[in-house]
Amino acid sequence: MALYLWLPALLLAVLLEPLAASAGASICNDTGELHLLAVSTRADSGWVSEGWTRLPPGACTDPVPKGYQGKFFYFRAESPGRQFRDDSIRFCTAPGRFRIDGSKECRSRGYAEKGFAKARTGQTAPRIQLSSRSVRQEPRATDAGSSGVPFSAQVVFQGCTPMRAEQTVSCRFVGNGMEIGASGRDRKEDTVFSFLQGLQQGALLMIEGEMTSFFGSSGELALHSAALRKPGKFDRILQEMQGEWRLQDDPSDKFTVTGAIRQVTYRGSVMAPEYLSVQSSCRGLGYVGDFLMAWDSEHGASLCYQIKALSSDEMTLIYLPRGTRLVYRRRQGS
Repeated sequence: MALYLWLPALLLAVLLEPLAASAGASICNDTGELHLLAVSTRADSGWVSEGWTRLPPGACTDPVPKGYQGKFFYFRAESPGRQFRDDSIRFCTAPGRFRIDGSKECRSRGYAEKGFAKARTGQTAPRIQLSSRSVRQEPRATDAGSSGVPFSAQVVFQGCTPMRAEQTVSCRFVGNGMEIGASGRDRKEDTVFSFLQGLQQGALLMIEGEMTSFFGSSGELALHSAALRKPGKFDRILQEMQGEWRLQDDPSDKFTVTGAIRQVTYRGSVMAPEYLSVQSSCRGLGYVGDFLMAWDSEHGASLCYQIKALSSDEMTLIYLPRGTRLVYRRRQGS
């Protein structure tokens, strides 16, 4: 039975992640809202910023790596409707999940630059309560001419939905471990969205624009351009995974891959959709091969599988780092 590899694994990843570090530093979310946390720490090569980690209300996290020797670290926490009071010390960030080396020339490298707060490490370091940094802000009108964060990515097209009443169209993409939405006018003169509406789900694209908002595993993009791109090795592997697969040892454990989204079902219970990516590494664990990464759309936790075998009717995955072997059979006709 493989249920423990899906839902419990996701929950464990979310619940145990904050416990992985211990340098006497602790950040607690004493607000009533979910926050996303980014942290910058000193490495041999310089500053490294990483994010975004979910910090639910009432939860605490030790944000720095185990064995961290620095006396200070920097952090930023974001939540819709709240403003973060930083210390005017800026580091690079990006929408979705990121790990960025260096704190200089963020914008020229395609990243956003945001203010972080300074915090001490060590056993005598005070526990940080988010309410001291994250405060509610009054809604205010947005400047129509304001821009977001420059963004470009290789994505998988998930489809467009016309909104006839508003004469608009809403399109979705998956890339960078997140779902990206973009809306435009449903008119022929809007060449970008006219082009998108003529595509099939699963089309491979390079998109560019400005990320106007993002939170958790989703973001909204002011889309400037979209162009077809040639499939690479990992695109072809993901394409071969399309369709419905059932676990050989327990056919009630199944999932369907559509574009870059996986929908898992176990004994009739439908789990949260997962965003997929095939890549050459597995969270820096040092394994060699091709890997399937799956990000949970609700909790933000990630699962990693080594792709041991893939044919037209069978797929073998190794769940890492546990090493559990999972053999799936493709449902006929899918």
